[in-house]
Amino acid sequence: MAFCSFSKDSDGNSFVAVENKFITKYLPEADGFAVKVYLYGLYLCKNPSVDFTLASMAEVLKTSEEKIVSAFAFWEDYDLVEILSKSPFAVQYLPVKSAIGRPKKVRYEQYGDFNKELQRKLQTVGKFVSAGDYLKYMRFLEENPMQPQALLLIVEYCINKQGENISPSYIFNKAKKLLKNGCSTFEQVEKELSNFNAHESDLTQVLGALGGYQKQPDESDYSLYRKWTETLGFNKDAVITVAKRTKRGSITSLDFALEELYEKGKLDADEIEAYLSERETLANLTFRIGRKLGAKVSNPATFIDEYVEKWFACGYEDTSLLDIALYCLKTDRGNFDSMNTIVDKLFAMGIVAKEDVKAFLKERTDELKLFEKIREICPSVRKSSVNVSMIRTWKDWAFSDEMILEASKRSVSSANAIPYMNKILADWKKDNVFSVQDIPQDGSVSAVNSTAKTFVSPTVEAVNAKADRERYYALLREKAIAKADKFLAKANENARFKQITAELAGMEISIAKAEVFESEKLPALLEKKKALAIERKAILDKMGIDESDLLPQFVCKKCKDTGFLESGKACDCYKK
Repeated sequence: MAFCSFSKDSDGNSFVAVENKFITKYLPEADGFAVKVYLYGLYLCKNPSVDFTLASMAEVLKTSEEKIVSAFAFWEDYDLVEILSKSPFAVQYLPVKSAIGRPKKVRYEQYGDFNKELQRKLQTVGKFVSAGDYLKYMRFLEENPMQPQALLLIVEYCINKQGENISPSYIFNKAKKLLKNGCSTFEQVEKELSNFNAHESDLTQVLGALGGYQKQPDESDYSLYRKWTETLGFNKDAVITVAKRTKRGSITSLDFALEELYEKGKLDADEIEAYLSERETLANLTFRIGRKLGAKVSNPATFIDEYVEKWFACGYEDTSLLDIALYCLKTDRGNFDSMNTIVDKLFAMGIVAKEDVKAFLKERTDELKLFEKIREICPSVRKSSVNVSMIRTWKDWAFSDEMILEASKRSVSSANAIPYMNKILADWKKDNVFSVQDIPQDGSVSAVNSTAKTFVSPTVEAVNAKADRERYYALLREKAIAKADKFLAKANENARFKQITAELAGMEISIAKAEVFESEKLPALLEKKKALAIERKAILDKMGIDESDLLPQFVCKKCKDTGFLESGKACDCYKK
């Protein structure tokens, strides 16, 4: 039970409420007179109808008006009241709950020398410190562990930076950032600011090299510059070299570019210049390849890392790559993945030199032209990789375009023109018939239309059976591949899945390099690959697609629907 209480005769409704926070937090810090003034003023707030002046209050409390004003100024320092007017004197009480932190009385007398020096420094740029600003500076020193001389040093630094535009908020912001970095004494602040001054010229050159970066260097810029030069090991020339090539004039993009160069071990300015020039060349080539393919390229970096850089490493010239891209477009394979498949195939065949690539593509282009002529004669022929590849087979049999077209004319009425042409040409090959003049009379078009058996010998029948089996397997493979392509197309509708697939493909090169040159990076790369694979599978699961659906599911797992094993022997399914 409290030692203070109302008597039974007291009227509990006639009272002035005092917030508990005032009693527990502010009352212990004040003297009795200041509390007396605060409470009497609170009483007057509860009784606004009473005609009461400052003189009246001085008379009641048996004191002077000056002491009452001083007491209210004391509470104003703690943000508990606000003096609205001094003549006539008017005070507004503020809620105690809005105060933050434990109140601390400012000891004005100890800041006399500080205030004089502060005024002197600010007057050099035409600024005069008001009484309110003095209070702000003194409060800052009371509430923060910074030496007065250190704050004066910051004021001088800010004056040099801002001139007549300087403000207390700018100075306090700078001081708080230095405090955050552990700088509170004169020596610590002096050292930190000297670092700023030492790097200012270099950083100004860097920001100028960025182009379009207009704002003055601030603490974050200095911090980044120290990171580039002290932590990553770049010198000023190297940073400027990268800044000149950094697009969009952003300090953030410059930081990203330098981190990427650091990971690749490119630190010297000349080395960086050569590397960036090569990347710029590859980027331009990537855009040109994209246009040839009819594929959109927004960010060339991904395509460079995954495809173009590898093609250059294999020895392919830019003209060869552009020719291959155009060929891909003509064959309805207008994307980088399809082009990569063709480049890999050419490289495996040893076709790398520009002349060899041109000759190969010309041969394939001529085959396509011939195939289109066949389709003009036999409109039912479907354009597929299997059907087009038959042109190459017939050419290998030493048949001329004239003979192949002649066979197509004799297959017009056939429901399956390509297999039928194959039967005719196989029979002619067996009989050494390689010109139109040598074709037997029973192999005329009229004979074909009347009955196919008129000119098809038993030997050709065997060849026909073989062709039928080959067509059977071709159809099986096409069906499996088409089904897998359908699932892949559905999965690629998810942008994140497509992005992860590209990242995983690109990581194979990075992992291969790490295994040979940077083994310390291998665990992190493998961990990232594992995480991407898990995320990729989760996306597929959500779409109701299994990983195996993305690969062709052949009827025969042994020969993959080719009829023959890798050893060249016929598969069991072929014999059946």
